[in-house]
Amino acid sequence: MSDMEKPAQAQFVHCMLIPLQKHYLLLPNSTITEVLPKATIKQAATKMTPWLEWVEWQQKKLAVVDLETLLKQNIETLYPANKLCIIEGINADADIGYYAIPCTGSPQLITLNASALKMTHDQNNSDYLYCQIKVGNKVAFIPNLDTLEIAIKNANLSAKND
Repeated sequence: MSDMEKPAQAQFVHCMLIPLQKHYLLLPNSTITEVLPKATIKQAATKMTPWLEWVEWQQKKLAVVDLETLLKQNIETLYPANKLCIIEGINADADIGYYAIPCTGSPQLITLNASALKMTHDQNNSDYLYCQIKVGNKVAFIPNLDTLEIAIKNANLSAKND
């Protein structure tokens, strides 16, 4: 039987379900480089915006993006983010090697196919979000990483020009 004659099989994607304060973040497993306890990261003295700060990681200045604040999801100002997920940049135009997203627990490796995903009816028209879905009983964000990385680049450029 040739490849053309084989029955279509469901496509599965290996993902990480990352706990934020009130929601979860769903990213392809391949984008996560490392998960670190936040205590091991040296925090920079300044915070540029409510959603963006900088830390030192492996002798590099690394952007830390508070995604829920960026999406204006009414989170508490201080919340128990005790880990940082180091994300490898995917947008060549943004030229960001790595950045981090704080999380409140350990990411969970899951394997999904299209039938496991259910759209929520929550409306969030943010440019930084592709959609919100339900995975089981959890609401998860699927972020627009291209737009997010361009926003990090622009914030960094504006800080350098100040």
